[in-house]
Amino acid sequence: MAALILGLLVASCADGSLGLAEYNEQGTALAAVMEGRIAALDAAWNTETATVDDVRSYWDQRIDAYETGLEGFRDLKPSGEVAELHRTGMELFTNLVAAESAVAERVASFETVTGPEQWWATAEGAAVRAAEEDIYSLCLVFQATYDATVERIVVSDVPWIPSEMKEIVQVDIGCETVRRGT
Repeated sequence: MAALILGLLVASCADGSLGLAEYNEQGTALAAVMEGRIAALDAAWNTETATVDDVRSYWDQRIDAYETGLEGFRDLKPSGEVAELHRTGMELFTNLVAAESAVAERVASFETVTGPEQWWATAEGAAVRAAEEDIYSLCLVFQATYDATVERIVVSDVPWIPSEMKEIVQVDIGCETVRRGT
């Protein structure tokens, strides 16, 4: 889920730095690292009898994984045709991290061991779901942007058209996986 959320932030650079395909590749790699960290946390959670300290540690590590991913995407400076989508994606992902952090704070206040059922049943959990729904909506716009590049095939051999306007990227960023949630 998180990988797809970060994958949504992938955009094109028309200023000569990164093309759409290169940016997608780098963004996907950043997202995969973050998703791997969260998946490992979830797997460990499911195999242990947790204490209150374990719950707090889980959330500290989960938030760290999100914040590290967010920093990585901030380092990628897109421009060009989808720079505004990237900025919107960064805002939405920042909102998701804030909502997840609020869940972490709420969970840290519990004096007994809790699990995912209790975490997501809170008002803070509902805010995470709302943030994920906003990201899903943006995912559809990003996917349409990628899909529109396929139409450029008709100009790919025209020498006077700038290369960034010829770039074709065929990728399914997995919006339906984003909608299914964590």
